[in-house]
Amino acid sequence: MKYSIYKGKLYLSSIRNMKVRLRSRVYEEGFKELVDLLGNIHNDIFIKEVTIEDVDIIYNIEYKVIYKGREFIPWAVGKFILDTGKITLGTNDEKEARLYNFKKVEQFVFKKEVEIEEVDALIEIKKPILKFESMGEQVTRIEPKYIKDYLKKLLE
Repeated sequence: MKYSIYKGKLYLSSIRNMKVRLRSRVYEEGFKELVDLLGNIHNDIFIKEVTIEDVDIIYNIEYKVIYKGREFIPWAVGKFILDTGKITLGTNDEKEARLYNFKKVEQFVFKKEVEIEEVDALIEIKKPILKFESMGEQVTRIEPKYIKDYLKKLLE
């Protein structure tokens, strides 16, 4: 997912035609209701287009999960994990999959759902993009006791 900091505030973002589209669930001055491709108006999603020069930074966030001392890629990270209390991990390594009891989904694709409490850490990797790439990535390790709080604070 892409995020931008604009006027000191964090927004979910996308890039279209070299413009940054900021997204908010709360109306803010200068934002408009989202009109989707079918013409439907979404009165709970607001957008504003700004130039790349207007944002303080724009970056992608990627995640890794440390489980039983090994690094895995999560299928997805979001508030929805709080509903089930489980996070789905993936690997393409058949030997590793067998060792950790992953289930085969298709050739070279294995997954396993694990309780949040079983996770050793959640790793957040912020990778600046476009003109901000030179800032370098920022890696944050979220320890198990803070994972639920971290998930609660994620933007939708």
